[in-house]
Amino acid sequence: MSILHQVPSETKIKRELKKIIFGKILFCPHCGSRAVKKYEKRYRCRVCRKPFSFTSVTWLKGMKLSLQTFWLLLWSWINKVPVDQTAKLCGVSRPTVRRWYEKFRSHLPTDKLFEIRLSGIVQMDEAYRGGKKKGYSIIGAKEKVKKDKRRKMVLEVIDKPSVDRRDTISFLSQSVVPGSNLQTDGAAIYRGIDKWWIVNHTYERHNRWEFSLTSEIEGLWGNLTTFIRRMYHHVTRDKVQGLVQEFTARSVYPKWFQSPVSFLEVAIKPLVRLTRKPGRPKTKIFPEKTAVFPMYSLENQLTCVPS
Repeated sequence: MSILHQVPSETKIKRELKKIIFGKILFCPHCGSRAVKKYEKRYRCRVCRKPFSFTSVTWLKGMKLSLQTFWLLLWSWINKVPVDQTAKLCGVSRPTVRRWYEKFRSHLPTDKLFEIRLSGIVQMDEAYRGGKKKGYSIIGAKEKVKKDKRRKMVLEVIDKPSVDRRDTISFLSQSVVPGSNLQTDGAAIYRGIDKWWIVNHTYERHNRWEFSLTSEIEGLWGNLTTFIRRMYHHVTRDKVQGLVQEFTARSVYPKWFQSPVSFLEVAIKPLVRLTRKPGRPKTKIFPEKTAVFPMYSLENQLTCVPS
């Protein structure tokens, strides 16, 4: 395998990991001591005598790949390189690529996605996949904003083949700010929705060839399908939720995917150095020494003198 120009040396990769995990000063993750000595490819604390490395204290623990191969895998995932192409590029198997892609996806800060709130002009729609009996549904909404602003969207996977009014009201209460302008199609689940949630609701009928109000959200489903097919080719049903979250994160937070460093800065939590509480040092209290043999009194000693 040839290492490309976008992959730095192992020394630079270790430097970036050290900066993200420990900050400016290296310390022991077990006791917080700065008395750390390098021992071959690992480090050892001089106080607690415990070894550690840059990967053993993160979710990269147990990684058997070299740092450069790991960096190339991460670069491929960030740039949406397909699984088969990444396997040939990195010299690993396809199951390995899928496993690492899933690991990268699982460490996205999804709590940021749950904090997204849509306001202004909001287009809402639903999509159905997998058939009527064993399928699932995806309900989504998207803000209609100018091109110079960040695109905000919310997608939710529902584990049933259809969406009812209860699912719609729950989605609105979690993601859409009251008083927004809601634009939907003429489905029955949206009729009278403004009586359940405070929105200015307008709708259109697709059977009359009206598509102006929901044009952006309708095109979003095609972008999602293209993203999954080009990058992963095929996925199982249990992976759909993670893929939808990845697609949303790439659209709403593009800064996370600018480089491997930008992703690791949000995916790896920096360690907090343990410090001892200030105060007087603890002194050891030794127990009183006791005699091994019994001590006899003078009276007992005199009785033992022969006459």
